[in-house]
Amino acid sequence: MKTSSTSFWATTVFCCLTFLVFGWYSIENPSVSRGIASSPEEAVINQFTTLQLRMRGFDDPVKSKDGMTCSCQFGTDNGVLKFEDPEACGPERNYLESSLKAMKTIDPQGYYTAGRDYSKTAEILPRKCALFIMRRFWKDRARTPQERLNEDIEFNRTAPPDKQREIKDISEYKPDPHLYSKCAPNSSGTPERYGHKACVTEPYVNLVYNSLIDVADCLGVPAKFIAPKLSNESGLHLNAFGLVNDGGIGQFTKQALDDVVQNYDNFKGRITNSDKASCKRLRSIPGAVPKNSKDIMTADANRCHSISVPPNPLRSLIYYGVFYHATKRNSDNAYARKTDSKIDDFKSTETLLKEAGLSGIDQDKIREMMFVMAYNAGPARPSSILREWLKKRIEEAKLCPAARPCPVKAADFNMNYWPTKPQMQAKYGNARAKLISDSKNGAPLTLAEYIFAYKDNLYIAAVRAQARVLDQQLGEGTCTQPKFLEM
Repeated sequence: MKTSSTSFWATTVFCCLTFLVFGWYSIENPSVSRGIASSPEEAVINQFTTLQLRMRGFDDPVKSKDGMTCSCQFGTDNGVLKFEDPEACGPERNYLESSLKAMKTIDPQGYYTAGRDYSKTAEILPRKCALFIMRRFWKDRARTPQERLNEDIEFNRTAPPDKQREIKDISEYKPDPHLYSKCAPNSSGTPERYGHKACVTEPYVNLVYNSLIDVADCLGVPAKFIAPKLSNESGLHLNAFGLVNDGGIGQFTKQALDDVVQNYDNFKGRITNSDKASCKRLRSIPGAVPKNSKDIMTADANRCHSISVPPNPLRSLIYYGVFYHATKRNSDNAYARKTDSKIDDFKSTETLLKEAGLSGIDQDKIREMMFVMAYNAGPARPSSILREWLKKRIEEAKLCPAARPCPVKAADFNMNYWPTKPQMQAKYGNARAKLISDSKNGAPLTLAEYIFAYKDNLYIAAVRAQARVLDQQLGEGTCTQPKFLEM
């Protein structure tokens, strides 16, 4: 298998921009993203809703996973998560209807366009996880400047004096970005940007979910591992379209697709030579499994290749499976590096962990963290940052007074961190690091804090935040791996 050639900077740019638009918006605007309590009142509602669900017996893990129960404050009827009604969505959000019909014509058995016995796949990833992610993601409609102005005026009618929004001249309001796209069925041209989310109907969710489950099973991709990441980037919407032409469920750019091209021919056999029912179903859909890497279109002008339905979302998810394995291999190799000719005093991760007194720590969990970061920073960079942080913490531990020891602890690897507004505004580097440390009475930085303070990167923290929302709203471990991005 060829080594990935995706450059660190290209990968960083496309992932960071996607995160800034999608992930950061959802986390920093909880009342809009509708997944996190944005006030003490909503927190009470969250607790009350959870209590109601438990009183009705929905705390039973089996009932919770097989059904559509949810303790969220949107899209539910008596605690049951609902699909959207096409009539309520209106014509401006039903633009995928013709594409879904076209998919049915090449899927006569209904493998992907019809329902399944979803109790059989609940342990892999319950269908309600896909529904929740798709409904919660970004906005249903892009607002015009006039609509944003009107929204502020209407908000101020009932808001208390200390919560009033500034009413600006309409020229100062910008339209919401158009972060979805339209592609004709079976097309491979340039997507048309569009501002409205496709109506999250049951047929749409079934297509996405059935495709995800089959690709995960066929190519050996853990669905609960990738769910928080996809929630952060595309919201499982097959036509998500980022600011740098990153398109589809996998948010592919040219650079990422070039990686797929390099590795596709070596992975294709896992689909074409397999007796798994999931792989056979994938092979039955024309265009879903390209004959060879030469058929993969990588140019920005051909982004519909990874978006258009049919044969997507199958083709895009197959590419994602290839990209997953190639990135994991390269990330694991970077973690295991023993020498570096460019660094005279190079020490391996294992050596540094021993020096820190953590020789017994679960390194598989750390490798998992480095792998998630690799999607954003390239395969080699995360392990380099890890070693850099470990060296710093080892030296700091030597300087801490006996009365206040500061050894590196397993908990210091956890990604449960989100900066305060002052920390966010501080210039990255020593100034931001000091601000974070001072907020903890001078304690050394955790790995997540270090990454933000010195690398100005919140990607992995954002993915962890998405997992936290999924755990809070749908039940811990329902849509995520146990202790995801935690030790």
